[in-house]
Amino acid sequence: MVVGPRSRSRRCEPVSGRIVGSVCAAAITAAAALVPPVPAATAAPAQPSARPADRSVAGLLTQLKTLYRKAEEATEAYNATEEKLRRQRAKTRDLTDDLARSRTDLAASREDAGRLARQQYQGHTQLSTYTFLLTLLTPHPEKAADQARELDRAAVREAAVVERLTKGERHADALATRARAALDKQLSLSAKKKKQRDKVKKRLTKIEKMLASLTARQISQVAEKEREETDKAQRKLLASGVLGGSARRAQSAAPPPPLPDPGPAQGTGTGAGADTGGGQDTGGGQGSGAAQAPSRPAGGTGGTATVPKTPGRLPMASAAAGQRALRWALNQIGKPYVWGAEGPNAFDCSGLTSQAWAHAGRVIPRTSQEQWRRLPRISLSQIRPGDLVIYNKGASHVAIYAGGGQVVQAPRPGTTVRLSPLASNPVQGVVRPGSARR
Repeated sequence: MVVGPRSRSRRCEPVSGRIVGSVCAAAITAAAALVPPVPAATAAPAQPSARPADRSVAGLLTQLKTLYRKAEEATEAYNATEEKLRRQRAKTRDLTDDLARSRTDLAASREDAGRLARQQYQGHTQLSTYTFLLTLLTPHPEKAADQARELDRAAVREAAVVERLTKGERHADALATRARAALDKQLSLSAKKKKQRDKVKKRLTKIEKMLASLTARQISQVAEKEREETDKAQRKLLASGVLGGSARRAQSAAPPPPLPDPGPAQGTGTGAGADTGGGQDTGGGQGSGAAQAPSRPAGGTGGTATVPKTPGRLPMASAAAGQRALRWALNQIGKPYVWGAEGPNAFDCSGLTSQAWAHAGRVIPRTSQEQWRRLPRISLSQIRPGDLVIYNKGASHVAIYAGGGQVVQAPRPGTTVRLSPLASNPVQGVVRPGSARR
C-alpha cells in the first residue's frame, strides 16, 4: 500500500531536531525507492547528459543501492559519534562534580590554614623553646613535659593542615585540567556530530533528487528488478542448505506474528501496511504515531530498555535470550525508519537491534559496525532466532534473524520495521551477543 504524502510526512517529524527541512523531504521521497511509484515532479530534471531514460534498469538499481548504502554508512558514523558524545558528556559531568567537591574541600582546608596562621601570629603555638626551658627549670618537670607533648601534637596537626591544603590544591588543579580537556573533547565531538549530520542530509538529498528524476514506469521497473534479485538470492541461499531444512520448509509459510510482550506499549495508534517493493516486506503491523526523539532507556514494549552496566565477561547469549530479543523486535513492526532513532516510536537499523537486545537483558554496541567488530561471530549454519545478521562489506546494515530464512529489520528512510528475506542485502556475517571485544 502506498502511503500518501501527507500521511508519510507525519512520520518524518524531527528526532531531537535531526530531521529538518530537506532531510524530511529526502526521507519522504526515499520511500519510493525500490517500492511502488510516487509522483516524481518535485525536483528539477537532471542534466541531459545523465538522463535516467538513457540508463538501464539494472544500472538504476545499482546506483540507488549505492546511494542507500552510502547513506547507511553516514548514518552509522553519525550514530557512533553520538554514542561517544553521550559517554563524553557523562565523563565531563562526573569530572565537573568531582571538581566542585574538591574545591569545597579545598575551601575548608584553606579556612583551617587561615585559622592556624592567626593562632601562630597571636603566639599560641610558638611555645616550644619556652616549654623546653621550663622543663629544665621547673620544680614540676612532669607537668612541663605534658605541656610539651601537647605542643608537639599541635605541631603535628598543623603539619597535617598544611599537607592537606597542599594536596588539595594539587588535586583541584589536576581535576580542573582533566575537566577542561573533557569539555574540549565534548565540544569537538559535538562539531563532528554536526558535520556527520550534514553529510547524512546531503546523501539523503542525493537519493531524493535521483528519485525525482525517474518516471513512474522506471521506479516500477526498478522495484520489480530488486524483487527478482532478492528472490533469486533467497532461493540460492535456501537451496544451499546452510540454514537447514526448517528454513526451506518455512519459505512458503506465513511469517510469524508479533508475540505478546509484558508491559504497556508506549507507541500508540495503528500504522498502515508497509510497501512490498524489493520482495522484502510483509505488509502491516503494529504502527505508531509521529516519530519521537530517541530517549534514554525506559521500560515498556515500545520504549527503550533500562540497561544495566556492562559486566566483565559474559557467556554467549542463550537461545531464550535470543527469543526475547526477537519477540521485542517483532512488536516494533510497522514503526517508521528514522535515521539516528532508537525508539520508542521510530528506529534505524542498529537502533532496533541494540534496543531489542537491551530488552533481552544484554547491552550491545549501538552501531552495526561496532556490533560486527566487537560481538562474537558465528557461522551462518549456526544461526538461530535473535542472532544479528550484518550486511555489506562495510557492515553498514544489521537485522535480527527471525527464523525460517527471515529477518526483522528497519530497512531504510521512508520504510517501516518489517520482516524481510535474509538475502535481501549482501550478507557480511552473523554475530551473537556475548562478551564484547575491545
